[in-house]
Amino acid sequence: MSSARPIDIGFGFDANYAPHTASVLASLVRHARGQRFRFTLLHAGVDRETRAKIEAVAPQHDYHWCEIQDADVPDIGDKRISHISRATLFRLGLEKYAPADCERILYLDSDISVLRDVRDLLAIDLEGHPVGAVIDAYLDPAEFAKQWKLEGEGAYFNAGVMVIDLAKVRAEKLFARAIDLVGAQGIDMPYSDQDALNALFWRRWKRFDPAWNIQRHMIIPEGWRRPPADRLPGAERPGIVHFMGPAKPWMPETWHPWSWAYWENLQRTPFLQEVAKKFGMSAYKRFRLHLRWLRRGPGRSFDIA
Repeated sequence: MSSARPIDIGFGFDANYAPHTASVLASLVRHARGQRFRFTLLHAGVDRETRAKIEAVAPQHDYHWCEIQDADVPDIGDKRISHISRATLFRLGLEKYAPADCERILYLDSDISVLRDVRDLLAIDLEGHPVGAVIDAYLDPAEFAKQWKLEGEGAYFNAGVMVIDLAKVRAEKLFARAIDLVGAQGIDMPYSDQDALNALFWRRWKRFDPAWNIQRHMIIPEGWRRPPADRLPGAERPGIVHFMGPAKPWMPETWHPWSWAYWENLQRTPFLQEVAKKFGMSAYKRFRLHLRWLRRGPGRSFDIA
């Protein structure tokens, strides 16, 4: 294990997503061999036994556990988007709870799989911006700008993968302002803190190649218009796949080209049997996911040429 300063990685999740967080963690460390990580895990209701199981995935790394309190983030109540829970706000707690010496951190949602070395992502210069991210394949930035009276032509990013200049965020209290904005706007922000972050960081974020947050709408047609070409994966090799939306890879009646990657990484954790039993995903069903990938791949699911 490298003795160099560790790379900071942040997660935010509740007890329901603990096994899926372990899968993300497993995928991350397997592609960055020799690198030491420090994980800041912002959570609610994750007991000590479950924490120990997550740490067992990569025992040589550092873990900084912080339980989010009711006062830390607002109760978003009834939502327009059913799969978005209060736990999505936990990432905003990085400003307060990440270690004091943490100046730059990679935040990852718990419904992704890492396919490449994240050191390649972290090497990208943010060019003075507070965050770097990938454009959201689904949402229309012009409509968002009009709704929130934002000036100039900009883009709307997906907050599931962010490289954060935490020193800058802390200096300007940007995440604290996002929390206040979500609390004030409530249901008017259907994508919760992602909407708040985009309003606050309008024209102030570094745009990454879509390979670092490949979203479902980039590769699977679902009855709506094709995304613009600049929102589709290009020639760069996939780095991170994001299982966004309600159709998750652990659900038996859904399909995503990279569902097999989730299960391949979950089997590197103590949670495989627990999740497989809960969702009725037998070894045969998991094998079929990989077989379908081998036969079709993402390119045949959605013409990205």
